[in-house]
Amino acid sequence: MEDSHGSASRPSADPVRPGDATVLSANPEDAALASATVNEIGRALEGRVLGPYRLDEFVGGGGMGAVFRALDTTLDRRVAVKVLSRQHSGDAEMLRRFKVEAQSAARLDHQNIGRVYNVGSEDGWHYIVFEFIDGTNLRDVVARGGPLDVPSTLRFTVQLAAALEHAADRDVVHRDIKPSNIIITPEGRARIVDMGLARRHRLADDDELTQSGMTLGTFDYISPEQARDPRAADVRSDLYSLGCTVYFMLAGRPPFAEGTLVQKLLHHQQNRAVAIESLRPDVPRGLAAAVQRLMEKDPADRYQNPAELIADLVPVAEECDIDITAGRPGGAVEAVPISVAASPSRLPWLVPLVGLGCVVAGLLASSARQRTLPEARLDAAGAALQPSAVRPVPAGTPWRVVAEPTGLLERRTVAEALAEAIDGDVIELAFDGPRDEPSWNLVGRRLTVRAAAGHAPVVRFAGRADGEPVRRAACLIDAGGLTIERVMIVLEGSGGALFALGPAGGLTCEQMTIELPLDSGGPSVAGAASGAADEMTAVVRFTGIDGRSEGSDQPPPSQIRFLRSRVTGAGSLLEAAGAGTVDCDWQEGDCDLDGRFVVAEGSRRGSGPGVIVRLVLGSATFDCDDGFAWLLDSPARPLQPQLRAVVDGCRFLVPEGRALIEQSGIDAPAAYRSSVEWSDTGGRYEGSTVWRRIDGAAERIDLDYASSPRPLVHVPAVSRAAVDR
Repeated sequence: MEDSHGSASRPSADPVRPGDATVLSANPEDAALASATVNEIGRALEGRVLGPYRLDEFVGGGGMGAVFRALDTTLDRRVAVKVLSRQHSGDAEMLRRFKVEAQSAARLDHQNIGRVYNVGSEDGWHYIVFEFIDGTNLRDVVARGGPLDVPSTLRFTVQLAAALEHAADRDVVHRDIKPSNIIITPEGRARIVDMGLARRHRLADDDELTQSGMTLGTFDYISPEQARDPRAADVRSDLYSLGCTVYFMLAGRPPFAEGTLVQKLLHHQQNRAVAIESLRPDVPRGLAAAVQRLMEKDPADRYQNPAELIADLVPVAEECDIDITAGRPGGAVEAVPISVAASPSRLPWLVPLVGLGCVVAGLLASSARQRTLPEARLDAAGAALQPSAVRPVPAGTPWRVVAEPTGLLERRTVAEALAEAIDGDVIELAFDGPRDEPSWNLVGRRLTVRAAAGHAPVVRFAGRADGEPVRRAACLIDAGGLTIERVMIVLEGSGGALFALGPAGGLTCEQMTIELPLDSGGPSVAGAASGAADEMTAVVRFTGIDGRSEGSDQPPPSQIRFLRSRVTGAGSLLEAAGAGTVDCDWQEGDCDLDGRFVVAEGSRRGSGPGVIVRLVLGSATFDCDDGFAWLLDSPARPLQPQLRAVVDGCRFLVPEGRALIEQSGIDAPAAYRSSVEWSDTGGRYEGSTVWRRIDGAAERIDLDYASSPRPLVHVPAVSRAAVDR
């Protein structure tokens, strides 16, 4: 397979290959590109604009298309855009693979994996938008500086194993792990890119991806079972490819570097590679044994999951006194034999949408240490005895919330586990049905709460009783991050919020159902301008920091992600106030609320740019009875809130008389026009004809959908066939 991430330098021209691909555009220039090579497409599309993305520089090509360094003109950030070649655009199987690439990458959110932001099409060009990573691919690091030393190899291997563990937890198999798909950043972090062959391991109709009979993968690093049948690949196949990649790091060449493609495939099937310790006598015995086990021919003889590999490598690092924690922001790549920052073949890739990955140390920091806790002992009657022993608890062992705790890491409530968990821990809910929970507090740590295998937990937070003051939130997240997976949460009683999110906080909800009370308990959203907004119920309440000057450091953006989730009830999804930036990414699922999706208040003067809400919405339905968004300012908070939205393939249902976006405040209507940017691809807007309503000082104007900067598909009838509660 061609390398789509090999170099940021401009590729040399390739001869045009004949083809009979379907021409998807009447544009003569585009028609001429129907059978062009990736390099020719890359040169021709430089400077073009696809959707909100300006393709500034062609940086490489691969089996599926051309990769560009680009500018997201809506959010003003650098991104990487892969454009599918035209000969593949008319191929149903390739379009299917392209869609799977986006869906697979969208499931992943890990500091050692490149993230995906968006997918779309324009003028017949299909594209996917990735995070922009600055660094050098591992193939070029070794090619220019020679084999890596043992400390660097151990660090990168553990980082990559942690990334594969994250992917495996989400049933994603990469299927093309190789040095050119691993970017080494200037801070010394290894990041996996190019999900071009990735797939959901349990995708029901995945046969479509391999009906052509092609062998997916790269011959120097492909596992025996994947070469025979790509559908047989699972995480153990990725581990085999990782083993070949580690071999390459240490030897400077793949395990079977000689011969034709067919001969290489046969070597992977039948032959054992030269032992790495015979080529590198300085390789520790434990690392050499791990490499050999990774490259076993039979998947049953390999590590069965990446966590097993990490567990074997941590003692090797400790024995050799090697620090294998993730690269630190701003630090150099220790012991790598070249200057990554100065390499002429630097390939820019993604800078995160938010800076959360730089706020805390990675998964590896917790993998490299052990926790010691008192071992629980019971007498004959089952009563707890005083702790009499301390035993090590391997890093990565999850906490469990159960009805009757007896084990060392078992607790009765999530709140108890959260109070004791350290950064990077996982808390599994091993119960079914509803369980009442006290409030959760998470400060300065990144934790995961998820359903244990085979369980369907429902977490229930009691609301305020009549006459009680409104609580701030059921869960406080401050300068940390919380991921919740496959859990249903029910908020009972009205007022307050389910989650309170501070600056630099993060919340990810995956495959979740959230139910708010059916009565918001406070005034309607339309009455919030009087100061009663705090009485409303919200899923997330973001509170920035007022009073910061323009020149002072602004906190990193806070991040909210909803993946394949459903939210229902009375209230709002996101309320934002104060100064700061909050990024909300919603992919698939639906939001069915009696209030609005976004309510954003103005900020006090001297608060820098005020509050900025940035939305990335894809393949979801938003049915909000009061409209989608409301932005308001007041004499006490005169700085207008800003809304930036990138929408792809979503439905918006707005009742007659309401507006999709409403703005209220103390200025004239003309002053509010620039505070909203809305970019749409493939969206559908049903119901009210009002796109924006601006209620300014002494004047109100309604703008219809024809007034939007780019045409929006509007239909007056609301179809509730797919959104009935």
